[in-house]
Amino acid sequence: MKKFQKISIIILMTAVVFAAGCTPKEDNDSDVKVTTYTPQDITLTTAVCGGDVIVTQGLSLTELGVCWGTDSEPTVADSHISTSNWNEPYVCTITGLAPATTYHVRAYALRGLEYYYGKDKSFTTEDNGGGDPNDHDYVDLGLPSGTLWATCNVGATTPEGYGDYFAWGEIQPKTVYNWSTYKYCNGDYDRITKYCNVRGYGSHGYTDYMTTLLPSDDAATTNWGSDWCMPSVDQWGELFGMTNIAWTTQNGVNGILFTASNGHSLFLPDAGYRWDVGLDYVGLYGYYWSSSLNTGGPDGAWSFRFYLNGCGISSDYRDLGLSVRAVRSAR
Repeated sequence: MKKFQKISIIILMTAVVFAAGCTPKEDNDSDVKVTTYTPQDITLTTAVCGGDVIVTQGLSLTELGVCWGTDSEPTVADSHISTSNWNEPYVCTITGLAPATTYHVRAYALRGLEYYYGKDKSFTTEDNGGGDPNDHDYVDLGLPSGTLWATCNVGATTPEGYGDYFAWGEIQPKTVYNWSTYKYCNGDYDRITKYCNVRGYGSHGYTDYMTTLLPSDDAATTNWGSDWCMPSVDQWGELFGMTNIAWTTQNGVNGILFTASNGHSLFLPDAGYRWDVGLDYVGLYGYYWSSSLNTGGPDGAWSFRFYLNGCGISSDYRDLGLSVRAVRSAR
């Protein structure tokens, strides 16, 4: 898996009972006693971690979570995730880790302006045996189709990164996004030169009846390799139809979190979209291309759009610059 410079985790707030003898209470000399759970289910790029907090009656906490890094005794100045729900033990699935790397993790709690930490627990991710160094991290959500979803956008190196923006069918980002710069038209929405099934939209009545991007026009395939492609409209429908959805903030970035029944999660940032020379709705909306043409109006293609408390399939004009989240099939 690819080694990221920044690593993030996706938090799953469910009570968990770890194996007996793995999670003794820390002997903290304070009114706030923090326990770090022993990491479990360690893979090439993920590990399940968590913690628990006990406070003296009458005291209140404002934050708890876990922090981690490659050096011992990590703090919140390192990579971390937090939650305000401290009534139950919590467990976190850390993703985006580098293979064959030793990490240290600690649970923490914030009371007032003071942080309290549990003991340092270390773990080492599995070795990939010298696999493809250009590979990209993904998460298996246990979906019926077997689709594996990349953990970051094309052009990004972390789950929170916005990445690059692509017009539909184009494979490189650019500075101006409109019909005059769009690759597959002669200057306007009704002069399309590729992927057109309606004569009224084609240049001089052009039609080719192609409704799915070819690999050579797929931003995921051309940038990441033949194992990857842009998701179809059906794969987007499966993702949001078969997972639990929450709007959240991860490492300071607004976005949407999909949590599957197998406990694995996927985060997409609110990256907005590009039109003309502008970047609009960053932090408020997410727009992600599918590989599927809108056959009812081939000047558009299907996308997945989300905002606070709303998400679904939408059609967007092909000349807009949208984010791309890649998918692949099981190896």
